[in-house]
Amino acid sequence: MLDKLRGSTKYIADISVSGMLHAVIVRSPVAHGRLHAVDVDRAKKVPGVRAVLTSADTPHRFFGPHANDWEILASEKVRSFGDEIAAIAATTLDAAREAAALVTATVEELPAVFDAREALRDGAPTVWEDRPGNVANSFQISRGNVEEAFAKADLVVTDRYSTNQIYHAYLEPIGVMAEYHPSGSYTLTVPSHIPYKARLTYAGALGVRPDQIRIVVPPIGGSFGAKYEMIEPLIAAVLARDTGRPVRLVYDREEDALIARSRPPFWFHHRIGVTAEGMFIARETEVVGTAGSRVFWSPAVLATAIHRVDSLYNFHNMAGTGALAYTNEAPTTCMRGFGNAESLFGIEQMIDEIGEKLGIDPVELRQRNAVREGETTLHGWHISSSKLPECLERVKEVSDLDNQRRETRKQRGLTGVRRGIGVAIAHHVSGYRPILADYDGSSAIVHATSGGRVTLFVGEPDIGQGQATVLSQLACDELGCSPDDVNLQGVDSALSPDAVGTLASRATTMAGNAVVAAARSARQKLDALLADHWRTTPDRLHREGEVVHFGEQSLTFRESMALYAASNCGLPLLGEGVHRPATQMPDKDKYGNPSAAYPFAAHVAEVEVDCDSGQIRVTRYWAVHDSGTILNPSTARGQVVGAIAQGVGWALMEDVKVDLGRVRNPNFLDYRIPGSGDMPETYVEFVDAYEPNGPHGAKSLAEAAINPVTAAIANAFHDATGIRCHDLPLAPERIWELLTGARAQSPAHDAEEALI
Repeated sequence: MLDKLRGSTKYIADISVSGMLHAVIVRSPVAHGRLHAVDVDRAKKVPGVRAVLTSADTPHRFFGPHANDWEILASEKVRSFGDEIAAIAATTLDAAREAAALVTATVEELPAVFDAREALRDGAPTVWEDRPGNVANSFQISRGNVEEAFAKADLVVTDRYSTNQIYHAYLEPIGVMAEYHPSGSYTLTVPSHIPYKARLTYAGALGVRPDQIRIVVPPIGGSFGAKYEMIEPLIAAVLARDTGRPVRLVYDREEDALIARSRPPFWFHHRIGVTAEGMFIARETEVVGTAGSRVFWSPAVLATAIHRVDSLYNFHNMAGTGALAYTNEAPTTCMRGFGNAESLFGIEQMIDEIGEKLGIDPVELRQRNAVREGETTLHGWHISSSKLPECLERVKEVSDLDNQRRETRKQRGLTGVRRGIGVAIAHHVSGYRPILADYDGSSAIVHATSGGRVTLFVGEPDIGQGQATVLSQLACDELGCSPDDVNLQGVDSALSPDAVGTLASRATTMAGNAVVAAARSARQKLDALLADHWRTTPDRLHREGEVVHFGEQSLTFRESMALYAASNCGLPLLGEGVHRPATQMPDKDKYGNPSAAYPFAAHVAEVEVDCDSGQIRVTRYWAVHDSGTILNPSTARGQVVGAIAQGVGWALMEDVKVDLGRVRNPNFLDYRIPGSGDMPETYVEFVDAYEPNGPHGAKSLAEAAINPVTAAIANAFHDATGIRCHDLPLAPERIWELLTGARAQSPAHDAEEALI
């Protein structure tokens, strides 16, 4: 943390080793075409160039984390503007770029498709010949008797919503480094969330054993889901193999944004059936999403978007279907919220709509239907702790929601500046069992030296979310040392335990429990030695902070460690910890409890709408969370505020503009993210809660915090104007068109509903 504050943290672009070469990728000039030839002769003659590779120089096999649709370099076809067709390594970056400009490709351009819904229709251009219909992935799930339940409903509300393509907008563009060793092994320095799983993917691509690949995770300058498994380490690895020298590949902002694996856009068609008393009895959803030219993590995002909401609300009967379509665009992948946030944008608006039609307060309607602590949900998720009802009541109180709504309803209109207020709720997971087939959970190692320095080894990388601080606190609590004496070692597959990784909001819960177990194991060894030294038993020792007492005698932690090392001929104190959560791999019908714990949140947004310009400004925001025991209030609040900022950007301004497969706004001038002036006055609170499956009662936080944001803002816009916005973002031009249409008494949106 101090290194980041001082600006001395070494990211990939700051790392340089002796003999290092610089890599540049040559990309496809068309969105879809047959690749007949790649001429690299002129590029090879550029002074300083050490290697120019095409597909013929790489292990030629298709591979991928979810589908075999990846190649290291394109061979016979290109399927998007971002496809990699050649790679260059040179002694300087300028030489590599000069050579890249001299590579020419002979490409027979083919018809292309750029819309997921069009791609799934008969007659659409085929992106992959062995995947007819352009279906990259599909997902179906059902529980109960949906049609019978809808037949019994007193009110059925049907609507459609869409969410847009979002760039992760991390501060550090993608960068990697690769080294090849004469033994046939590789060292890959990669900012990956999931180094263990990534190593399996990379080993398969390179045709080597997993233990022939060492993955070192450097400090990561942001990711939010973009940097799981990537093509770039493999390109650098092959260049390193062919040159015998280390190779570094670092994107600038424009290249990163042009080929970025963005949040996939989704189109939803929802139907909800309720009784006259406001009890949900049925839900149905259809989803279409964009995979792009190959599949990264979007299949898991699709599944989440279809069925996760059924563990927030009791719908009792549900059916969901969805398809991801191949298109001739850059691939998409997961982003913070992982499909849950996308789904809630529409569902939470529909719940407000149901409340209006039935005359039920929106908070009360949510209270009646929310899943409660101790319940097992429709899909077998066991809610071991939930203070969602308390979150709702508290956010209602601190925002003065009832009085605010009465005032905003009085001044609702379509001209001038109008104020509105909206509520939304959300949940998420604390880990997800299906991520890795081998196991769930985590392990940790504590290493303490004679001087009292403690190093933690875990397999979950710190991705900037404050994990190092929290894990150090947990270790200190068990060991009785100072936080200043604890260091979280960066993940290195040669030193660190294998792990599922840092995703699905799992790090604090899983790695935290493992660190507690490891530190406790180390403490037991130390206490046994001290008890023997003082000729007593461990249970008679008394610890106060960093000091251990026995009667009138005492030792600090550092003094204790010096004694331990002297008694063991210099051996460091080692503690090992394993955490095996009681999670379940869901069955073939997706039934089972996949997470150890579930966090909850209730948010309220206040907006001002300038009806003449279409501009929306979020003026105040309230967030109340159940994340169990809050281990570090400062980092916890920072996560919530950061998530709200991302949600405000997603709701109001961020949108990747893709025209005929090419990103048209690959920079922070044309792709605007929120600045300090865009942030509302923000109130964050955590309810008193305890999660029995978490370390000291804690559970996850970071993703639950973004999930309700777009829906709360959209509900506030409706409160101000009486208009629903069904598409993200709520950008000025879209809002102006909606308001203009409403003023002309022309329906801005055809919503289907039936009162039975």
